[in-house]
Amino acid sequence: MDRLQKTFRLKPTQLIIMSFVFMILLGTVLLMLPISTTNNSGLHPVDALFVSTSASCVTGLTVVDLHNDLTIFGTIVMLFLIQVGGLGIMTLATLVVHTMGYRFRLKESLVLQESLNQGGQAGLFELIRRMIKYTLAIELFFAVVLAIHFYPEFGINALGYGIFHSVSAFCNAGFDLFGNYDSLCKRNDDYFLMTCIGLLIILGGIGFTVMSDVLHKKFWRNYSLHTKIVIVMNAALILVGTLLIFGVEYYNPDTVGNLSIPAQLANACFMSVSCRTAGFNSFDLAQTEQITQLVMIILMFIGASPLSTGGGIKATTFFIILQSMWAVFKGKSEIIIFGRRISRELRDQAFAIFTMGTIWVVTAGIILSIIDGETHELEEVIFETVSGFGTVGMGIGITSQWSMWGKLVLTLTMLVGRVGIMTFMLSLITQKPTRIKYPKEDIMIG
Repeated sequence: MDRLQKTFRLKPTQLIIMSFVFMILLGTVLLMLPISTTNNSGLHPVDALFVSTSASCVTGLTVVDLHNDLTIFGTIVMLFLIQVGGLGIMTLATLVVHTMGYRFRLKESLVLQESLNQGGQAGLFELIRRMIKYTLAIELFFAVVLAIHFYPEFGINALGYGIFHSVSAFCNAGFDLFGNYDSLCKRNDDYFLMTCIGLLIILGGIGFTVMSDVLHKKFWRNYSLHTKIVIVMNAALILVGTLLIFGVEYYNPDTVGNLSIPAQLANACFMSVSCRTAGFNSFDLAQTEQITQLVMIILMFIGASPLSTGGGIKATTFFIILQSMWAVFKGKSEIIIFGRRISRELRDQAFAIFTMGTIWVVTAGIILSIIDGETHELEEVIFETVSGFGTVGMGIGITSQWSMWGKLVLTLTMLVGRVGIMTFMLSLITQKPTRIKYPKEDIMIG
């Protein structure tokens, strides 16, 4: 890796992106093989690229029906891309070579720091070991539970269904094998299944450092500030999302209006959890009210937590922005959270991520509308764009209708959403520190 970086002069952020590009291209080639599809002709190159990107970036947007269009080989390829994409190819490669006794140099450790969003090298390899251990333990447990649950319906194939949906849900990918693009719409009364999928989404979305804190520290006061914020924000976003979706869709017979109130609340809660970054849906999103779609767009844009399998600008970023605004309103110069002060540098990064994410989504939405010739409503285009950027994968029935250029725009959007908008921008921009200080002058704003 050090020689590669010297030869091509790649920055750590560029190496992270290149690792995902390599995996996407590998998946594209495999999905183009005749053995991957039921019609023995392989996927079209653009469709293969789109689906490979969606799986590698654990998004869930798809232009093919996994159940009807892919063979067992094609499904295994998708499972591999989802698993490796959820953990990150550099994370898995690091574990292998480190286990074999390879000693990492400084520059290589810096690349790993960047890919794992860590501020220091202390405990880096121990963190990676825990990530793999937690992932395998959780996915294996729920794979067995789901296989038992699926057995009466699918027989011996239940094991495959259990493994695939356990990995897909934990990695927040949102792919399913139920066919006809229905996701869980025809299973919205299967509360056991929705509970298992929902728990997997939450566990995969809170981040591995939070898992480690909760498992190894007994009391709330011992948790890190990051863990406390993640727990509070996840609980708040799930609750608010549930109440808003339930309140808006209560009278809608095309979604949950004909269900009992407990069933409506269960479906609203599941959708509130899933639309943050997973992409499973228990009712037809094309039939939802516009307010519900707006709520989902906001939740998708916020996304999961850092060092998780999810995307978006991250819940902690959104929390810092809210606290910064509140501090301005209160006339305070510092943000104090749970007895800890947030640095100004972190505040600046949060606003930069939010702003860059907004600009990317708006720009991609405009480009898609131009490419689309305004065939679809603007809210549908924005929904699709945010779903790709947040690596959510929820669709409202227009994903397969995009032209080649539209699919390519969404492909890039999914990649940016997975590696992170900050990482992507830093890979393009060369930072040049300067010691020059210029005179200060204020301008009028607001």
